[in-house]
Amino acid sequence: MKTDLPMTDPDERAAEFFLQRRSGDWTEGDERDLAAWLDASVLHRECFESVERMWDEVGLCAGSPGVRELRAEALAAGPVRRRRPRFAALAATLALVVGGGALGALAWRDGPLSPGREAPAQVYRTAVGERATVTLADGSRLLLNTSSEVKVDFSGRRRGLQLVSGEAWFDVAKDPSRPFVVKAGDHTVTAVGTSFDVRMEKGALRVAVVEGRVALDALDGQRISEVRAGERIDVEGRAAVLRPAGPVAGDWREGRIEFASATLTEAVAEMNRYRQIPIVVTDPKVGRMRVSGVFYTGESSGFLTALPLTHPVSVRTEGEVVRIGPATEKKTSSLD
Repeated sequence: MKTDLPMTDPDERAAEFFLQRRSGDWTEGDERDLAAWLDASVLHRECFESVERMWDEVGLCAGSPGVRELRAEALAAGPVRRRRPRFAALAATLALVVGGGALGALAWRDGPLSPGREAPAQVYRTAVGERATVTLADGSRLLLNTSSEVKVDFSGRRRGLQLVSGEAWFDVAKDPSRPFVVKAGDHTVTAVGTSFDVRMEKGALRVAVVEGRVALDALDGQRISEVRAGERIDVEGRAAVLRPAGPVAGDWREGRIEFASATLTEAVAEMNRYRQIPIVVTDPKVGRMRVSGVFYTGESSGFLTALPLTHPVSVRTEGEVVRIGPATEKKTSSLD
């Protein structure tokens, strides 16, 4: 599992950009860097807009006697010890440039200039066959399935995450004042306190809820459905189907997969998510056979060994591929 942390706090970087932009040392290259930074994250844009608002607010009251008195006291007091001294210095500088008060600027550190994040934005990834558990800043738990990636970026008003790829299970700590919002492709899944699974595939999304309920919305805000405990919704394009259960109903969090009358094609697709050596079904009729049972994930799952014992199929290894075909095909003895 890899964790990517930003090298610079977004609040600090926004203040740096703002001050440099107002200096005489601003170039076209700097403007391009700012545009790229703003486009990289909604949070970046919010931080920069907060700095602009701070500038305007401080400028309006710069000439007030009370602000001038606060400014003198702040300068006389010397450095202020805060949780983030680098940003405090930048905020004070920003206020002093317009003749306002340093203490007033520092108060904005807990206001619009900062969304009150509990933790910096982070990226969690797993490789093929890996699983990982992460405890988030609010006490929620994030479980990553094989070959998955999640970005976590909390603010004071919202607990925001993005499922970039793969599958993740969320056990959400209850906090009605701060919705827990997972962006997945063209949709968002919102919960307050619940336990649910989100899985992304090519052009498709699946959300399954074990406890509580979640709201599934399109990015334009259109409500698609509410999904309650014991329900699952499958979304493909504009179509959404709500159902009580699906053919693949196992618990990957325990390293196992349960098939309940899944087609062999479905079962193989699921097993391949955890394998370095892929399995290929060579015959459509074989692919339509039904499979039930509980298997472990990974290369040594027992799946390929058990299959010829219960189904009229052959399993053979050819180079870096395992092929499943009709039983008349020549079989190999060593499968997995």
